[in-house]
Amino acid sequence: MNPFQKLLTMFAVSGLAAATAAATAAAAPVAAPGFTVTTFASAPATVPATAGPDDIASLGNHVFVGWQNGVGTKGEPNSTTGQTSGTVVEYDRNGKPLQSWNLEGKVDGLGGDPSHRQLIATVNEDGNSSLYTIDPTAPLGQQLRHYSYQPAPDSATSGGVFTGGGTDAAVFYRGKLYLSASNPMNESATTLFRVTLDPATGVASLAPTFADNAFAQDAVSGLTVQLGLTDPDSNASVPSTSPRFAGQLVVDGQADQQLVFAARLATIEPKLTRLVLSHEGQPAGVDDVRWSTGSTGTLLVVDNGAGAVYAVTGPFTAGEAFASLDTVGASADNTEVDTIDLSTGALTPFLTGLGKSKGLLWMPHH
Repeated sequence: MNPFQKLLTMFAVSGLAAATAAATAAAAPVAAPGFTVTTFASAPATVPATAGPDDIASLGNHVFVGWQNGVGTKGEPNSTTGQTSGTVVEYDRNGKPLQSWNLEGKVDGLGGDPSHRQLIATVNEDGNSSLYTIDPTAPLGQQLRHYSYQPAPDSATSGGVFTGGGTDAAVFYRGKLYLSASNPMNESATTLFRVTLDPATGVASLAPTFADNAFAQDAVSGLTVQLGLTDPDSNASVPSTSPRFAGQLVVDGQADQQLVFAARLATIEPKLTRLVLSHEGQPAGVDDVRWSTGSTGTLLVVDNGAGAVYAVTGPFTAGEAFASLDTVGASADNTEVDTIDLSTGALTPFLTGLGKSKGLLWMPHH
């Protein structure tokens, strides 16, 4: 039994459920009128502590949250606890914990792969990156699979996919897996990796898409602009209900305070559109972006500061775009979730009073 399998066994279903304690924030977040906020889930009580929730994803009717445990961006140990692994926790639709897995490194991106009934998890966003798949229904000891990248994005011999950085968010778009190419060393690096997994060899093969300095159309002026992305972070598939950019893939330039929408991504020259974001007239950056796909559903919000996941319910409208605010101007201000005006890029507060807003997930009601 390898170390990952041993860790998996330690966090079996019964033990995890018994050890989970509800998280309580200093003050409950406040949503827009008509909406209700409840605590969906918290971290399992472990020693050392499971802490620092970041990304969130779904697979079937279950929800998965990545807890980073203070591990460094390249996998450096937590300076206080010595932890070198993050934790992915599986919850049912009511927030009850079911299983968990410890992954060596800092857990960053999570994405559900419904065609293979598995979860994708990336670790170490700034370098020394790798990828895991998790099959929650497989027998114990067979649920976790580790993949190494080929070529490695932070290796100077990587050719067309050399970025000098790592990988972050994961999304399945038109049947293919894409990862954000985070922490690039130069603007000619690729923004997204197209990924092919080989379970027989444990290799995740990377291919480039479009460059961080590619040309795009500005979403407001219609003029052609050259991108200068320095921080590709989260990504998402835009649903058909969106009033604009439906069916495209969006990449968040977090520190660049803009979103880039890509159409015809499988072609040599994808069609790119840049939407610059603002909050009360100031440039603004966001950490994650998601859409409501119907009028009934739940928006799950990860609050890194409170160590909790909140559920927001109420009178949603199909096609609304939401973002977790990260910066306003040069100041960090990630204590709220906003709606996005896709025509102008303006952000309007929707959920305020968070400790530190991170990942978002829309769960439709069936």
